[in-house]
Amino acid sequence: MAENRFRLLKELVQREEDEAAERMGACSRRQREAQEKLALLERFRDEYEERLRQALRDDASPELILNHRRFLARLDDALILQREELARCAQRLEEAHRAWQAVRTRRRAFEVLEARADAEALAQAQRLAQKMLDEHASQKHLRRAREEGADER
Repeated sequence: MAENRFRLLKELVQREEDEAAERMGACSRRQREAQEKLALLERFRDEYEERLRQALRDDASPELILNHRRFLARLDDALILQREELARCAQRLEEAHRAWQAVRTRRRAFEVLEARADAEALAQAQRLAQKMLDEHASQKHLRRAREEGADER
């Protein structure tokens, strides 16, 4: 009975731990993707800024220079948004990691309880076996004593 109860609890908490690990992995992937997107935007912004410098050296038209500056401003806005997204991903990953750790701790606690229950069941079985051996030895001794008493008459 206790074995089935612990097995069921262990299976449930193991499933919960697996799901928490999957959520943590998904958060980690999203964070990595957000970091890659940020790096891409930063490289693109650097390249576009270099184009603006080149346009300034080449005496490009004021309209072209203004367009470059406007686009750089949009890229800066996109970079701010992407950094915010990366921070949110990092926060979600940290939360997922804490949730996984909590479930893992619970699973380990169940394993300790199960081990204690197993040890108690083993000790109880050993006590019962010893009691049966003692009773058997006692009965054997009584039979011999009776047989010896009957032989003496």
